Amino acid sequence: MPQIQEIVVQKNVAAEMRDGVALMADVYRPAGKDAAGEYPVLLTRQPYGKDLPTARNYLNPIKAAQAGYIVVVQDVRGRYASGGEWEPSVNEFEDGYDSVEWAARLPGSNGSVGMYGASYFGMTQWQAAVMQPPSLKSMVPGITYGNYLNGAHMRGGAREYGLRLYWSEGILAPDTVFRLYGGDGEELVKRLPALIGVMDNFPEEFDTLPLEDFPDPAGVVPYMFDALGQGITSKLWRYLNVDDRYEEVAPPTFHIGCWYDIFLGETIKQYGAMKEKARKEGTRPPRMLIGPWYHNVAFPSLVGDLDFGFAASGPFVNYRGDVTSYHVRWFDATLKGREEALEGQSAVEVFVMGENRWRGYEEWPVPGSREEKWFLRPGGVLSREEPSGGDAPPDEYDYDPKDPVPTIGGALLMPAVYRPGARDQRPNEKRPDVLVYTSENLSEDYTVIGDVYATLFAASSAPDTDFVARLVDVYPDGRAINVTDGIIRASARESYPRPGVIEPVEPTPIEPGRVYEYAIDLWATGITFRKGHRIRVEITSSSFPRWDRNLNTGEDGLRSSRSEVAHQKIFHDPERPSSITLTVVDD
Repeated sequence: MPQIQEIVVQKNVAAEMRDGVALMADVYRPAGKDAAGEYPVLLTRQPYGKDLPTARNYLNPIKAAQAGYIVVVQDVRGRYASGGEWEPSVNEFEDGYDSVEWAARLPGSNGSVGMYGASYFGMTQWQAAVMQPPSLKSMVPGITYGNYLNGAHMRGGAREYGLRLYWSEGILAPDTVFRLYGGDGEELVKRLPALIGVMDNFPEEFDTLPLEDFPDPAGVVPYMFDALGQGITSKLWRYLNVDDRYEEVAPPTFHIGCWYDIFLGETIKQYGAMKEKARKEGTRPPRMLIGPWYHNVAFPSLVGDLDFGFAASGPFVNYRGDVTSYHVRWFDATLKGREEALEGQSAVEVFVMGENRWRGYEEWPVPGSREEKWFLRPGGVLSREEPSGGDAPPDEYDYDPKDPVPTIGGALLMPAVYRPGARDQRPNEKRPDVLVYTSENLSEDYTVIGDVYATLFAASSAPDTDFVARLVDVYPDGRAINVTDGIIRASARESYPRPGVIEPVEPTPIEPGRVYEYAIDLWATGITFRKGHRIRVEITSSSFPRWDRNLNTGEDGLRSSRSEVAHQKIFHDPERPSSITLTVVDD
């Protein structure tokens, strides 16, 4: 179809919510002689400023309007041009419903609305969708979450510390300062530099203990401290989580994820829930796209230390056009009935690292995939061979919260100094508090596409502690590139009983010296370990400041600064075979 050449942008179009608060949006609409008729509406709702690049880089609204859509980019309640008070996530259920129905009634709309957006933009889709607005007909939730206990606020019971503080003070707070004090030059001059001072010194400020003493010099992020104080069984998370509500979501969904994204586990879980719903109801099954990227809507090909090639980049995904093109094809099929738009495109497209190419499948998990276990063995060996024979003594190390293992790469949303993605782990592997288990050189390529989880049999001298497991690709030149990782807080072991399952159970201490079995969910990956490479597993007890330090005392670091050194034991005998499970695909 020929593109529409003239686009009109209407600034600050007001949508009145049920309580009278006005939310402002920019509306991009087809215009001119080529723009007769009515169009579906594409709506995104976000807190980062509709006029700023973040709101426009993920899906190009002009390009989408040229393809025959009215595009609405809205500031959520209490942010930038919109009225009301900002309270993260809490108002997005009702505001989402009202905004969808408002968008459906815009001049030139044909009454059908599709929602799109990444991260918080994606969460606003889910919270609107479970309210079942009748005009919502299609969704593209990208790099987003439905359960705050699986990457947004916590992971395995540990706080997503670096994410929560950076998001609150580094991303959200500046707009709040201007909203509150923009009319008072003297007060703004005092508070803004103080806030910027914290942002410029995040690495030093992250060391703050207790956590409630983290500086908020501008006094604008009370919700940050409130979130830090919310535990696994918090009523807030029970209200916000949509984990058990996917069956209430009527529109078909297209899911976009990244191997190094902070919400990868949630993206895959959401796809699975919507696939099961479609199977039961006989409706359109979901689709999914997973690239090698980290949490960045530009989707660059350079991810940490590795460049995965031009076809891995957001502007040219799998030689099929940019991310906007993927959206338009999906919406053409689901909002315009143009099924041919999806012809020749697999329902699930995943980028396989190592071989650095895209693969297409009809569903996830990948048909024909199977689980294979690799066992942690004495002497730092990782082997397919199960432990046998006599008892092997456990491997031991000491974890000191005053000297935690530093975060190097991975699935991060933190200040730029903490580069996310694929990073060389050798500096950490030299530490005495990091255990390393390595396979022999691979005699042939070994492809892993799917779930990854570790099973640890471990004991600690502390009443509470953490265990971190990391999967690593070891290159012939010695580079040790992280693939995926996960954490379990010992006191939260019953809240995360097995991979992919979260039970909001009140944490309980462990008995010092007793051996427990811990399930550590490393989510998933797509990688071919090449011939001549080695597979490695690292075991430790911290990755700071990504996750908050466990003080090993049973006391919460929110209000305590007292810490103790924990003596850790990892078992790998026949009765207690610690292992990592990989999902393997035969070529």
